[in-house]
Amino acid sequence: MKTLLFFLSFTGTVFSQTPKDLDRIVRKLVPDLVDATVAIMINGGSGSGVIISPEGLVITAAHVTSDPKKQMKVLLSDGRELPATSLGVDHETDGALLQINAPGPFPYQPYVETKTYKVNDWVIATGHPGGPVVGRPAPVRLGRISEAGTKSGFSDAITTSAMVISGDSGGPLYNLKGEVIGINSNISGSWRINKHVPLPSIVARWDALIAGEAFGRPMQPQQEVGDLFNEPYAELRERFEDALSRHSKDDPEGMALLKKPRLLDPHHMQKFLDRWEPDSEAPKSPQYGFQLESRAPRITSIVPNSPADKSELIPGDVITAINGQPFPRTTDLALVLQKGGKVSLTINRGKIVDLTPMEVIARKHFPQPVAGVIDMIVIEAADDNNRPEQIPEKNFTGDLEFIQQRFKNSIIPLKNGRGRTLVSATVIHEIGQLITKASEIADVEDLSATVNGQNYPVTIMAVDEATDLALVNINVKGMIPVKWEAKEPKVGQLLVTPGGRTLLVGVITQPGRDAPKKGYELNHTSEKPSAYLGVTFSAETSTPVIETIELGSPADKIGILEGDEIIQFEGVSISTVEALAELLTKRSPGEKVEILIQRGSEEVKVKPILDVRPATAAGSFDRQASQRDGRLSELSARGGDLSQRRDEFPYVLYHDQPLTPRLTGTPLVDLRGKVVGINIARAMRHRSLAIPTLTLDRVIEKLRSEALDN
Repeated sequence: MKTLLFFLSFTGTVFSQTPKDLDRIVRKLVPDLVDATVAIMINGGSGSGVIISPEGLVITAAHVTSDPKKQMKVLLSDGRELPATSLGVDHETDGALLQINAPGPFPYQPYVETKTYKVNDWVIATGHPGGPVVGRPAPVRLGRISEAGTKSGFSDAITTSAMVISGDSGGPLYNLKGEVIGINSNISGSWRINKHVPLPSIVARWDALIAGEAFGRPMQPQQEVGDLFNEPYAELRERFEDALSRHSKDDPEGMALLKKPRLLDPHHMQKFLDRWEPDSEAPKSPQYGFQLESRAPRITSIVPNSPADKSELIPGDVITAINGQPFPRTTDLALVLQKGGKVSLTINRGKIVDLTPMEVIARKHFPQPVAGVIDMIVIEAADDNNRPEQIPEKNFTGDLEFIQQRFKNSIIPLKNGRGRTLVSATVIHEIGQLITKASEIADVEDLSATVNGQNYPVTIMAVDEATDLALVNINVKGMIPVKWEAKEPKVGQLLVTPGGRTLLVGVITQPGRDAPKKGYELNHTSEKPSAYLGVTFSAETSTPVIETIELGSPADKIGILEGDEIIQFEGVSISTVEALAELLTKRSPGEKVEILIQRGSEEVKVKPILDVRPATAAGSFDRQASQRDGRLSELSARGGDLSQRRDEFPYVLYHDQPLTPRLTGTPLVDLRGKVVGINIARAMRHRSLAIPTLTLDRVIEKLRSEALDN
């Protein structure tokens, strides 16, 4: 029998919940847990928190609020944006309190005062990863406790496998009674090491925190959040501008910059400084003078006056061996080149080229700023790789054994010519048709699959670009196709992914929606009202003349028409779009408002009920959102490989199973053994994506039709 390995399982006391028990409990808890979770917006950045009293007392992390008596805003799950004041902060434990300055009652969850939790307990983390996203409730993540400390979030913390990331800081960790037992504090690079401030350590200083006292100093040097987000490279920029004024007359590029200034990124500023005022003590690195494609050892460009430029190498050459040795991956070639020294490159034109590198100032690392998100403190755990193997208890895994056995002959690894598994494929027809992730096998030669110990060539029949799905064929009969479950899984529902020797367990983290490409998933900001009417205004006039109305919006439901002009809002005369927007910022979703509109020669009064702004109303590129996505991807990649294509999908399911890219193409399965989707991407530390079955039916029919036409 194969060993079942669970990311969410730890040694410890035998736990009584069966998978069905856990599924039922989590689904029932989720709505209330999400309602009590808030986003905290301060100086242009945001973190998370949890309401623990009907009067609006909030627990969060000290590195979110930083100091007592700070003014901020709290975004509730219903879209209301309310003022708040920070109370006490304890940087020794990373716990803090704040008070919402508005009349309650508010949705809240109870908290524990003593250690009621233990190793192996199931827990649920919530928060706003990446900041509060327009149209998205706080995602939930499931995990288990591996260390059940009581002192702080830095030493003797609660450590869990419930994956959190920047923006989640200050959010709650719940037990299966819905009680707050910890506060999201810090992480290590590993996906399975997530640390939380234990509630008993906050309760120990409760009265002092209520009174607004501060303890300790921030663990890391803190700038004002606004400065950190808006200009993280101020010192470098100042040195560059000073050097530019001195050296531009002798440098054509510098003179061009002086005549036509533009904002440079830190790498380009550092490049100029290295040229003009090189640091003799700066680290050096070898440079051969050519650049390769990201996925193949093909030379794309040659640096002028470099060793490569003085050799026989030309763009388009493919390196097949280094120092006489073939290399399995392009990264292996890069690792050899990083060491420096003379190398012999074998290229596809049958030539061997010897290169000796020149020494240049090493490229400096500039971490991407997290625009609009309070960063999660990252602590590298010294014992992260020395923990004992964590085997789940038999009474939990026994109920899932049938899923592993059922899909044994329905999931096929796809390999390249060197026998390396690239991705998995799910059988959808007994004559050898399978569905898989297209981008992982694009341009792969000698694609094969091993079935019952025998290798078979794989043919790509058709590809759907939108979903990144490929229909492939293996000339094998008698394969076992999977069975679809048409009903979409609910938030908090327990799901598993079978694949080879592993069986991953996790939950649906949020309602299904599209997965926007980088920079298109927008955060809620105070500048854009959360209260949503659902109209756009004509650009040809400054007055609020309605140009379009979104289907299903409050404006659509109440009968507002294109061409209507809003002349009054809640009795206040309106003459500009800006004036209307300012009034909307003071309103919350769920409120009924009175609007007077001019329709031709008559005036019409309507009373729409404002709604929460949906994600589809925010589909435009945003530079800060792009910076945020880049930083979150960089942080996520520390714990393991991410999919090369991990965004820009139509409607997908979001879940928290820690897939590897090799496990994309596998089925996402409910506890009855029915497939609810096909895993399509490991997107971030806290996020995996799957294409749901309703979409799969349509796409597979389209792919089969295209395959027949070809």
